[in-house]
Amino acid sequence: MNKMALASFMKGRTVIGTPDEETMDIELPKKYHEMVGVIFSDTFSYRLKFNWGYRIPVIKEHSEYTEHCWAMHGEIFCYLAKYWLKGFVAFQAAINAAIIEVTTNHSVMEELTSVIGINMKIPPFISKGEIMNEWFHFTCLVSFSSFIYFASLNVARERGKFKKLMTVMGLRESAFWLSWGLTYICFIFIMSIFMALVITSIPIVFHTGFMVIFTLYSLYGLSLIALAFLMSVLIRKPMLAGLAGFLFTVFWGCLGFTVLYRQLPLSLGWVLSLLSPFAFTAGMAQITHLDNYLSGVIFPDPSGDSYKMIATFFILAFDTLFYLIFTLYFERVLPESEML
Repeated sequence: MNKMALASFMKGRTVIGTPDEETMDIELPKKYHEMVGVIFSDTFSYRLKFNWGYRIPVIKEHSEYTEHCWAMHGEIFCYLAKYWLKGFVAFQAAINAAIIEVTTNHSVMEELTSVIGINMKIPPFISKGEIMNEWFHFTCLVSFSSFIYFASLNVARERGKFKKLMTVMGLRESAFWLSWGLTYICFIFIMSIFMALVITSIPIVFHTGFMVIFTLYSLYGLSLIALAFLMSVLIRKPMLAGLAGFLFTVFWGCLGFTVLYRQLPLSLGWVLSLLSPFAFTAGMAQITHLDNYLSGVIFPDPSGDSYKMIATFFILAFDTLFYLIFTLYFERVLPESEML
């Protein structure tokens, strides 16, 4: 460190030695508001601990949508360039030069401290505030949560009333499911058109078209109809069936935020997509990721990363069929006494 202090870059700066890392963390910040700690594990290995206040970029690893760069007075400023603009290149070059000089007895301070850092090109992106982005995904998720609550509530209530009457009239259970299914399908298509128009007209999603949003919402809504039927079969009490459907969509849909932040293994994400709220949130996250980097989802083009959205469509369609099969199965094999 004494060798490093001789570098021209270090003129006017103070080098202080501490007996341990704890002393450096607790005592020095009380006196020095801007400092960087150098902790050596051996002669050649060290790590840095920064306490540079505003000089450290506040951007998080998983936050892809915040404003990386901004224009001011005709110049471009970027958070990630703060290290270079505030002397990080010269600082680390001075440490490395001091290590080389101590071990080889040959000075390379002048050569290393003349190193220049060059900012590489940053790909174009769309800036979105993190809170606004999270709120957008949560709003998309809960837009159909009230639907599944009332759908599960109504179907469970009406099924309890008319099941015996339909048996007396010689009608099959499929007539009951078909009548309610057609009613809710019309509602789902109208809501999907409305939501797709709102999302594409407001500057939230720029590069993904109406048809992709409409298809995603439609398939998600169809899966919720099948899920409401399943809840009405498994849970006899209407209020409890509606509440269970609502909590199911909110919980598994919120778990889909792990896909938005890329905190979930890809294989586990595909498995959890068997739960349609999770698959829907993962699909919206995929749209956001592609839209952020100005590529968007081109439907039905399977090239590039668009295949992930097409796979999401197939999974939502499979979820719908999966829930319907379970509905018909439990309706036949589950006695009324075993229902909740």
